[in-house]
Amino acid sequence: MCLGFGNVTACYQLLVGALGADAGFESLRSRLSQTRWPVLPSLGEGARGLAPSIVEHYATEWDHWLQQKSHDGLGEHVDFRIAGTRVHAVRVRGSGCVPMLLLHGWPTSFLAFHRVIEPLRTLASEIVLASLPGFGTSTLPPGSWSITDSARALADAMRAMGHHRFLVHGQDWGSVVARAIAAVEPERVIGVHVSAGLRGFMAESADDEPAWSRLQRFAVDGGGYLQLQSRRPDSLAFALSDSPVGLLAWQLDKYQLWQAPLGDDFGLGTDFIVANATLYWLTASAGTSMRIYSMDAPDVDAAAGGVPTAVSVFGHGDFAARSVSSRANNLVAWYSHDSGGHVASLDSPAELVDDLTDFMNRIGADT
Repeated sequence: MCLGFGNVTACYQLLVGALGADAGFESLRSRLSQTRWPVLPSLGEGARGLAPSIVEHYATEWDHWLQQKSHDGLGEHVDFRIAGTRVHAVRVRGSGCVPMLLLHGWPTSFLAFHRVIEPLRTLASEIVLASLPGFGTSTLPPGSWSITDSARALADAMRAMGHHRFLVHGQDWGSVVARAIAAVEPERVIGVHVSAGLRGFMAESADDEPAWSRLQRFAVDGGGYLQLQSRRPDSLAFALSDSPVGLLAWQLDKYQLWQAPLGDDFGLGTDFIVANATLYWLTASAGTSMRIYSMDAPDVDAAAGGVPTAVSVFGHGDFAARSVSSRANNLVAWYSHDSGGHVASLDSPAELVDDLTDFMNRIGADT
């Protein structure tokens, strides 16, 4: 579904649909041209983070990508005002039997699902790509906000679209919100499917191998950002909101940590990488998106246990353990893949669709 650079790409059209044809692309190009590049000690390329050549490459590709011209959006973009927040979603009609809600994580967005839209149209009656509160054009209201609040807002948005029962898929933080939706309205959720599962799925001890070893390596090599985004997100937000290349580099650093073995473009595609950075930049949502790391998720584990749940584990960058997932969920299916990364909808779309198809067959959601 994602076209080459010679044409207008799917991610570009999705952005136009969300932000409008005059979204500020030329202003962003001007900011990119004025980048002040850091002076770094000569310790070897990538010795203390991203290699400068990687950031320079994607900054150049970003400028090229922004030169596309199209006023045609992709999908039906809708917004709902719920509990003081704005919830954005993209609706895509399908020919299947049940509605399907797709939830992204950080630092991605609804754009992460562009490769699975077409194959999922035969499974779902409607595919809903939602932006989590605080991400993209979905906002956070003043004051405190929790994972449960996000779950209720998204469940209310699905009701406003006429979907009283639905299946939900989540990856990364989307997995946490998916379980929370099942906790607050279990009678409405037909099933929960997750990849790159976090709370309620992650390894907890050395008994949970090999996920535990992957988690420990990650904590040493790249876990520092978790502390920063959990405890000091507002301070970091000033830097990420004032430099587009700084924002791009912060996101690229995470892709390199989670997706490095997957080859060129980290298995994500240049189209997604620069489109996603564009969305974060133009909506100034770098700061609000990081708030999810410090949000409470009360009582999710206890309340979500009865909803049929399936987990897909993809090779590198996945910390889910079967023992934890079985204990905390009504686990009806476990899918394990040797290859793949943290963003399965991009790096392993065919396998993800196959897993969703099998899960729906198991729980009778395909009829």
